[in-house]
Amino acid sequence: MNSRIIKVAFSTFVGIYLTLIVFNNLIDYGSNFQFVMQVTSMEDTFAFQANQWRSINNPILHHIFYISIIALELTVCSLCLFGAYKMANHLKADQEQFKRAKMASTLGYALGIGLWFFVFAAIAGEWFLMWQSEEWNAQGTAFSLTCIFLLFLIFHTQENE
Repeated sequence: MNSRIIKVAFSTFVGIYLTLIVFNNLIDYGSNFQFVMQVTSMEDTFAFQANQWRSINNPILHHIFYISIIALELTVCSLCLFGAYKMANHLKADQEQFKRAKMASTLGYALGIGLWFFVFAAIAGEWFLMWQSEEWNAQGTAFSLTCIFLLFLIFHTQENE
């Protein structure tokens, strides 16, 4: 199987995965909204007393954060699916045309890394001290998804045969 087909498949898989994430976040808004609310309120962190000034307890801001996360997920989803479509239409094109067709997926993977590393690992994990929470901790998931997106991005940006 040639690497172009694999790149189309990976981009499609990521797009479908994110479609499921966005679907679940919209259909069961309340469950994941609770997660955002709990993390940003920092109430179950063991360093709450020293760091409570960082906590956010405004429900409007919680909704803004959560809707922003869903919007980012939808953007990554759209970029990866659009990139898969563009690449599939350029499977037999020359090297330069196929490289241009990969741009949307490349941006999608990079934005995915930004979402799971910067938003979840850095902001939620370190600023809001999510790592200190026993119940509301997604550090493992954030790390795994960051690594997965990085591996996809590395493979995706390799030259094609």
